[in-house]
Amino acid sequence: MFRIGEFSKIAQVSGRLLRYYDELGLLRPTFTDPQTGYRFYSAQQLPRLNRILVLKDLGLSLDQIARLLAQNTSTDKLRGMLALRKAQIAQTIQDEQARLRMVESRLDQIDAGGQPHVPDVVLKTVPAQPFLALREVHPDMGAVRRLVRQIATMVPAALSPSSLGQIAVLVHSPIYDPDALDLEVGYLLTAGAPAALRLSEERVLTTRSLPAVDTMATLVHVGPVSDSHAGYGALGAWLERHRWQINDIGREILIQLPVPDGDDRAVMEIQLPVRRADEKLGA
Repeated sequence: MFRIGEFSKIAQVSGRLLRYYDELGLLRPTFTDPQTGYRFYSAQQLPRLNRILVLKDLGLSLDQIARLLAQNTSTDKLRGMLALRKAQIAQTIQDEQARLRMVESRLDQIDAGGQPHVPDVVLKTVPAQPFLALREVHPDMGAVRRLVRQIATMVPAALSPSSLGQIAVLVHSPIYDPDALDLEVGYLLTAGAPAALRLSEERVLTTRSLPAVDTMATLVHVGPVSDSHAGYGALGAWLERHRWQINDIGREILIQLPVPDGDDRAVMEIQLPVRRADEKLGA
Protein backbone atom coordinates (compact mmCIF):
# COMPACT_ATOMS: atom_id res chain seq x y z
CA MET A 1 0.00 0.00 0.00
CA PHE A 2 1.00 3.62 -0.47
CA ARG A 3 0.61 6.66 1.72
CA ILE A 4 -1.44 9.44 0.16
CA GLY A 5 1.60 11.41 -1.03
CA GLU A 6 3.09 8.36 -2.72
CA PHE A 7 -0.23 7.37 -4.29
CA SER A 8 -0.77 10.90 -5.61
CA LYS A 9 2.55 10.64 -7.46
CA ILE A 10 1.69 7.23 -8.88
CA ALA A 11 -1.79 8.37 -9.97
CA GLN A 12 -0.63 11.85 -11.02
CA VAL A 13 -3.42 13.61 -9.13
CA SER A 14 -3.18 16.01 -6.22
CA GLY A 15 -3.43 14.90 -2.63
CA ARG A 16 -6.10 17.56 -2.14
CA LEU A 17 -8.26 15.90 -4.80
CA LEU A 18 -7.79 12.46 -3.20
CA ARG A 19 -8.90 13.85 0.16
CA TYR A 20 -11.93 15.46 -1.52
CA TYR A 21 -12.94 12.19 -3.18
CA ASP A 22 -12.54 10.44 0.18
CA GLU A 23 -14.91 12.96 1.81
CA LEU A 24 -17.48 12.39 -0.93
CA GLY A 25 -17.18 8.62 -0.72
CA LEU A 26 -16.06 8.30 -4.34
CA LEU A 27 -12.62 6.87 -3.55
CA ARG A 28 -11.95 5.87 0.04
CA PRO A 29 -8.47 4.78 1.18
CA THR A 30 -7.90 1.05 1.41
CA PHE A 31 -6.83 1.62 5.01
CA THR A 32 -6.79 4.56 7.42
CA ASP A 33 -4.55 4.30 10.47
CA PRO A 34 -6.84 4.93 13.47
CA GLN A 35 -3.99 6.35 15.56
CA THR A 36 -2.29 8.67 13.04
CA GLY A 37 -5.15 9.23 10.58
CA TYR A 38 -2.77 8.46 7.70
CA ARG A 39 -4.53 7.33 4.53
CA PHE A 40 -3.17 4.35 2.58
CA TYR A 41 -4.12 3.47 -1.00
CA SER A 42 -3.58 0.46 -3.24
CA ALA A 43 -2.54 0.36 -6.88
CA GLN A 44 -5.65 -1.76 -7.43
CA GLN A 45 -7.69 1.44 -6.89
CA LEU A 46 -6.23 3.08 -10.00
CA PRO A 47 -8.95 1.78 -12.39
CA ARG A 48 -11.69 3.26 -10.18
CA LEU A 49 -9.80 6.56 -9.91
CA ASN A 50 -9.33 6.67 -13.68
CA ARG A 51 -13.06 6.09 -14.16
CA ILE A 52 -13.79 9.03 -11.87
CA LEU A 53 -11.36 11.27 -13.75
CA VAL A 54 -12.74 10.23 -17.17
CA LEU A 55 -16.33 10.91 -16.12
CA LYS A 56 -15.32 14.24 -14.59
CA ASP A 57 -13.58 15.31 -17.80
CA LEU A 58 -16.67 14.29 -19.78
CA GLY A 59 -18.54 16.98 -17.88
CA LEU A 60 -20.61 14.83 -15.53
CA SER A 61 -21.59 16.03 -12.09
CA LEU A 62 -20.26 14.28 -8.99
CA ASP A 63 -23.72 12.82 -8.29
CA GLN A 64 -23.82 11.38 -11.81
CA ILE A 65 -20.31 9.97 -11.36
CA ALA A 66 -21.33 8.26 -8.11
CA ARG A 67 -24.32 6.61 -9.82
CA LEU A 68 -22.24 5.39 -12.76
CA LEU A 69 -19.59 4.01 -10.42
CA ALA A 70 -22.28 2.09 -8.56
CA GLN A 71 -23.38 0.61 -11.90
CA ASN A 72 -19.78 -0.39 -12.71
CA THR A 73 -19.98 1.30 -16.12
CA SER A 74 -18.08 -0.64 -18.79
CA THR A 75 -15.11 0.72 -20.72
CA ASP A 76 -17.08 0.43 -23.98
CA LYS A 77 -19.81 2.64 -22.57
CA LEU A 78 -17.21 5.16 -21.39
CA ARG A 79 -15.71 5.22 -24.90
CA GLY A 80 -19.16 5.86 -26.34
CA MET A 81 -19.65 8.76 -23.93
CA LEU A 82 -16.19 10.05 -24.90
CA ALA A 83 -17.09 9.96 -28.61
CA LEU A 84 -20.23 11.99 -27.92
CA ARG A 85 -18.29 14.49 -25.81
CA LYS A 86 -15.63 14.84 -28.53
CA ALA A 87 -18.34 15.65 -31.06
CA GLN A 88 -19.81 18.27 -28.71
CA ILE A 89 -16.39 19.85 -28.14
CA ALA A 90 -15.67 19.89 -31.89
CA GLN A 91 -18.99 21.63 -32.52
CA THR A 92 -18.26 24.19 -29.80
CA ILE A 93 -14.84 24.90 -31.34
CA GLN A 94 -16.42 25.32 -34.77
CA ASP A 95 -19.06 27.69 -33.39
CA GLU A 96 -16.44 29.76 -31.56
CA GLN A 97 -14.26 29.97 -34.67
CA ALA A 98 -17.27 31.22 -36.62
CA ARG A 99 -17.89 33.79 -33.87
CA LEU A 100 -14.28 35.02 -34.13
CA ARG A 101 -14.54 35.31 -37.91
CA MET A 102 -17.71 37.35 -37.51
CA VAL A 103 -15.98 39.71 -35.06
CA GLU A 104 -13.09 40.14 -37.49
CA SER A 105 -15.50 40.83 -40.34
CA ARG A 106 -17.38 43.46 -38.33
CA LEU A 107 -14.07 45.11 -37.44
CA ASP A 108 -13.33 45.24 -41.17
CA GLN A 109 -16.67 46.99 -41.68
CA ILE A 110 -15.74 49.52 -39.00
CA ASP A 111 -12.38 50.14 -40.73
CA ALA A 112 -14.28 50.75 -43.97
CA GLY A 113 -15.87 53.75 -42.28
CA GLY A 114 -19.42 52.76 -43.12
CA GLN A 115 -18.64 52.72 -46.84
CA PRO A 116 -18.38 49.01 -47.69
CA HIS A 117 -17.16 47.86 -51.06
CA VAL A 118 -20.26 46.94 -53.03
CA PRO A 119 -19.76 44.04 -55.41
CA ASP A 120 -21.97 43.62 -58.47
CA VAL A 121 -25.66 43.78 -57.58
CA VAL A 122 -27.94 42.23 -60.17
CA LEU A 123 -31.65 42.93 -60.50
CA LYS A 124 -33.52 40.04 -62.07
CA THR A 125 -36.89 38.35 -62.38
CA VAL A 126 -37.18 35.01 -60.61
CA PRO A 127 -39.85 32.57 -61.91
CA ALA A 128 -42.07 30.42 -59.73
CA GLN A 129 -40.36 27.18 -58.79
CA PRO A 130 -41.13 23.97 -56.83
CA PHE A 131 -39.39 23.91 -53.46
CA LEU A 132 -38.89 20.73 -51.40
CA ALA A 133 -38.14 22.02 -47.93
CA LEU A 134 -38.60 22.00 -44.18
CA ARG A 135 -39.40 25.07 -42.07
CA GLU A 136 -38.11 25.16 -38.50
CA VAL A 137 -37.00 27.64 -35.85
CA HIS A 138 -33.32 26.97 -35.10
CA PRO A 139 -31.50 27.87 -31.85
CA ASP A 140 -28.25 28.82 -33.60
CA MET A 141 -26.34 28.69 -36.88
CA GLY A 142 -24.77 25.37 -35.90
CA ALA A 143 -28.20 23.74 -36.03
CA VAL A 144 -28.79 25.28 -39.46
CA ARG A 145 -25.48 23.94 -40.77
CA ARG A 146 -26.31 20.44 -39.53
CA LEU A 147 -29.72 20.52 -41.25
CA VAL A 148 -28.18 21.72 -44.52
CA ARG A 149 -25.64 18.87 -44.40
CA GLN A 150 -28.40 16.34 -43.68
CA ILE A 151 -30.51 17.59 -46.58
CA ALA A 152 -27.49 17.73 -48.93
CA THR A 153 -26.71 14.09 -48.08
CA MET A 154 -30.15 12.48 -48.03
CA VAL A 155 -32.14 14.25 -50.76
CA PRO A 156 -29.76 13.47 -53.67
CA ALA A 157 -29.77 9.83 -52.54
CA ALA A 158 -33.58 9.72 -52.81
CA LEU A 159 -34.24 11.79 -55.95
CA SER A 160 -32.79 11.93 -59.44
CA PRO A 161 -29.94 14.47 -59.64
CA SER A 162 -31.50 15.85 -62.82
CA SER A 163 -34.54 17.00 -60.83
CA LEU A 164 -32.51 18.92 -58.24
CA GLY A 165 -31.55 22.55 -58.41
CA GLN A 166 -29.63 24.25 -55.62
CA ILE A 167 -30.19 24.29 -51.89
CA ALA A 168 -32.06 27.41 -50.84
CA VAL A 169 -32.81 29.00 -47.48
CA LEU A 170 -35.86 31.22 -47.04
CA VAL A 171 -35.57 33.68 -44.18
CA HIS A 172 -39.01 33.93 -42.56
CA SER A 173 -37.81 35.69 -39.39
CA PRO A 174 -39.43 39.15 -39.30
CA ILE A 175 -36.44 40.40 -37.29
CA TYR A 176 -32.97 38.88 -37.02
CA ASP A 177 -32.64 36.79 -33.86
CA PRO A 178 -29.57 34.49 -33.74
CA ASP A 179 -31.24 32.42 -31.00
CA ALA A 180 -34.47 31.83 -32.96
CA LEU A 181 -33.81 31.56 -36.69
CA ASP A 182 -37.09 30.94 -38.53
CA LEU A 183 -35.82 29.36 -41.75
CA GLU A 184 -37.14 27.14 -44.53
CA VAL A 185 -34.36 24.96 -45.92
CA GLY A 186 -34.51 22.64 -48.91
CA TYR A 187 -33.90 22.02 -52.60
CA LEU A 188 -35.21 24.03 -55.51
CA LEU A 189 -36.60 21.47 -57.98
CA THR A 190 -36.52 21.42 -61.75
CA ALA A 191 -38.79 18.40 -62.31
CA GLY A 192 -40.43 15.41 -60.66
CA ALA A 193 -41.41 17.05 -57.38
CA PRO A 194 -42.53 14.53 -54.69
CA ALA A 195 -45.26 15.61 -52.30
CA ALA A 196 -43.04 14.81 -49.33
CA LEU A 197 -39.74 13.22 -48.37
CA ARG A 198 -38.92 11.96 -44.88
CA LEU A 199 -35.53 12.93 -43.44
CA SER A 200 -36.11 11.26 -40.09
CA GLU A 201 -38.92 10.22 -37.77
CA GLU A 202 -39.50 13.85 -36.80
CA ARG A 203 -38.49 15.70 -39.97
CA VAL A 204 -40.41 15.64 -43.25
CA LEU A 205 -39.68 17.80 -46.29
CA THR A 206 -42.75 18.91 -48.25
CA THR A 207 -43.06 20.48 -51.68
CA ARG A 208 -44.67 23.83 -52.37
CA SER A 209 -44.39 26.38 -55.15
CA LEU A 210 -42.26 29.42 -54.46
CA PRO A 211 -43.98 32.45 -56.00
CA ALA A 212 -42.39 34.36 -58.85
CA VAL A 213 -40.64 37.62 -57.98
CA ASP A 214 -40.74 40.48 -60.49
CA THR A 215 -37.67 42.26 -59.16
CA MET A 216 -35.09 40.43 -57.06
CA ALA A 217 -31.96 42.26 -55.93
CA THR A 218 -29.12 39.74 -55.78
CA LEU A 219 -25.54 39.73 -54.64
CA VAL A 220 -23.06 36.82 -54.61
CA HIS A 221 -21.21 36.38 -51.32
CA VAL A 222 -17.98 34.38 -51.51
CA GLY A 223 -16.38 33.45 -48.20
CA PRO A 224 -17.36 32.18 -44.76
CA VAL A 225 -21.10 31.94 -44.18
CA SER A 226 -20.46 33.62 -40.82
CA ASP A 227 -19.38 36.72 -42.80
CA SER A 228 -22.63 36.90 -44.78
CA HIS A 229 -23.66 39.94 -42.74
CA ALA A 230 -21.07 41.86 -44.77
CA GLY A 231 -22.84 40.83 -47.97
CA TYR A 232 -26.19 41.88 -46.53
CA GLY A 233 -24.71 45.20 -45.44
CA ALA A 234 -23.28 45.86 -48.89
CA LEU A 235 -26.56 44.95 -50.57
CA GLY A 236 -28.46 47.15 -48.12
CA ALA A 237 -26.17 50.10 -48.89
CA TRP A 238 -26.72 49.61 -52.64
CA LEU A 239 -30.52 49.43 -52.24
CA GLU A 240 -30.59 52.63 -50.19
CA ARG A 241 -28.35 54.45 -52.66
CA HIS A 242 -30.54 53.44 -55.62
CA ARG A 243 -33.87 53.96 -53.82
CA TRP A 244 -35.11 50.39 -53.60
CA GLN A 245 -37.06 48.94 -50.68
CA ILE A 246 -37.37 45.32 -49.52
CA ASN A 247 -40.94 44.10 -49.87
CA ASP A 248 -40.89 40.36 -49.06
CA ILE A 249 -38.86 37.63 -47.34
CA GLY A 250 -35.30 37.08 -48.46
CA ARG A 251 -33.70 34.00 -49.92
CA GLU A 252 -30.18 32.56 -49.78
CA ILE A 253 -29.16 30.28 -52.66
CA LEU A 254 -26.22 28.03 -51.80
CA ILE A 255 -24.23 27.79 -55.03
CA GLN A 256 -21.31 26.02 -53.34
CA LEU A 257 -21.69 24.39 -49.93
CA PRO A 258 -19.09 24.59 -47.15
CA VAL A 259 -16.72 21.63 -46.98
CA PRO A 260 -17.84 19.13 -44.29
CA ASP A 261 -15.65 19.32 -41.17
CA GLY A 262 -13.78 22.28 -42.68
CA ASP A 263 -14.35 26.00 -42.37
CA ASP A 264 -17.70 27.45 -43.44
CA ARG A 265 -16.53 29.03 -46.72
CA ALA A 266 -19.24 28.91 -49.34
CA VAL A 267 -20.59 30.66 -52.41
CA MET A 268 -24.03 32.05 -51.71
CA GLU A 269 -26.37 34.32 -53.62
CA ILE A 270 -28.29 36.66 -51.33
CA GLN A 271 -31.70 37.51 -52.80
CA LEU A 272 -34.05 40.25 -51.60
CA PRO A 273 -37.39 40.99 -53.32
CA VAL A 274 -37.59 44.75 -53.85
CA ARG A 275 -39.73 47.58 -55.18
CA ARG A 276 -39.03 51.22 -55.92
CA ALA A 277 -39.02 53.38 -52.79
CA ASP A 278 -41.67 55.66 -54.29
CA GLU A 279 -43.81 52.78 -55.53
CA LYS A 280 -47.02 52.18 -53.56
CA LEU A 281 -47.66 48.70 -52.22
CA GLY A 282 -50.31 46.89 -54.22
CA ALA A 283 -50.03 49.32 -57.13
